[in-house]
Amino acid sequence: MPAKKPKHTAFTVAVSAMDETSGSLVLKVYVAMAPDPNAALDAVRAVAAPDAAAELSGTLSDRLASRLKLRAGEVRPI
Repeated sequence: MPAKKPKHTAFTVAVSAMDETSGSLVLKVYVAMAPDPNAALDAVRAVAAPDAAAELSGTLSDRLASRLKLRAGEVRPI
């Protein structure tokens, strides 16, 4: 019997970085479908600015994740 795929959860990650044009702090929130919180943070850091600070801020329900048609490994700004 094949092994089950790990369950992915829709983690929300807050990313803050300095805006180059105005010099003010900008906050963006991303959702990442990942098997664990560390994988979600790594996935968001891969698409965010190199000097940005990222922190896990929560999760989305399975129902909302399916409504947004999120796929495993996907990172999307919300």
